[in-house]
Amino acid sequence: MLDKELYKDTFSVLKASEDTLSEVMKMTTHRKRIASKAMSIAAIVAILAVALVGTTFAINIFGFRDLIIPRSDQIFTFGNFQGTEEQFKAMSPDGTLNDFTIPMSELLLAGFTGSPEYEAAMEWLEWQNRDIFYVNGIGDVRWDEDTDAFVHAETGEFVAKGIMIVENQETLDNLPPEELEDYMVIMCTRNDIPEAYQWYWASSWADVEMIHDIIERHGLILYGELFDYFNDNKSWEEFQTSIANKPFIDNADNSFTLYPGYRWESGTFHFDARHGDMWFAFRSGRKGTFDPVAITNIDISAFSDEWVYENIHGIRLILVQGTHQSFILADTETAFISVSVHTGTNSRTRSDLERFADLIDFGQLK
Repeated sequence: MLDKELYKDTFSVLKASEDTLSEVMKMTTHRKRIASKAMSIAAIVAILAVALVGTTFAINIFGFRDLIIPRSDQIFTFGNFQGTEEQFKAMSPDGTLNDFTIPMSELLLAGFTGSPEYEAAMEWLEWQNRDIFYVNGIGDVRWDEDTDAFVHAETGEFVAKGIMIVENQETLDNLPPEELEDYMVIMCTRNDIPEAYQWYWASSWADVEMIHDIIERHGLILYGELFDYFNDNKSWEEFQTSIANKPFIDNADNSFTLYPGYRWESGTFHFDARHGDMWFAFRSGRKGTFDPVAITNIDISAFSDEWVYENIHGIRLILVQGTHQSFILADTETAFISVSVHTGTNSRTRSDLERFADLIDFGQLK
């Protein structure tokens, strides 16, 4: 159990079937962490994290490393051990991290460094990872290393050993009383927070005000209304019509299994699919939209190759291949597109990834 993790709802993306492998698309949680037993709002079903291992990554020639969120002070968890990167290194016989498969980085899918979308997302992540947290009804609190507890930011007065945010009384009733000892329980139905901000894990009016400031400063808009084609039992054809001008995946040989996903009013969308025995997750972030979504559990050292490839449709792509995962990135005029392929050099070659990229006509996307 993590003992210092401030609860933040995980923004879950659609799971195409029970055995679908998908990314964890979620916002980065606070650096100082406490345990949470709360269940997130079931707007979208939960998905599966993919841990990566591997060898040395090439230099940052085409920009893949620019998507990695810098985390010099991040706390990592490996089994029952929790600590900093340096503490992990100290445990290793050769003083490196080579002996450990641990979550080292997060991959931001907003766009490349310098874009308004990337800068806005980073501002929001920094806000969420600040040392001082705003709690409705209490004010600013901070984690105090000396007392191993949350204290008032100004007075230093003890607040709680931990903070749990629960959605309803039923959730609270299901928690063992001994687990609530010295914990502050906050009942937050989120009904007071406008839905447009709930998608960003806003749990206070301070969060809402910060989101509003960020989108105004960078000239962005919010996601808007969510259209959930998967849970609404819509067909792939209906979903495809909503995101593309015409069919954009070459499935003439029926080698694809395509599942409808979800689409935001602003144009950002996501779906899961399978090509033969290879699962992949497809996400298109519409430019001009505030979209601070990241893939967690990325070990950057696992990625050994990165190159530019123009597919048969004339679309310039960045292809990245790691030991157990690969990426196809497209930075178009209207969107930043990422295709996460759940296989890598362990079973696929460069040519395999290029042939797969040829099957997608990114230019047909709306």
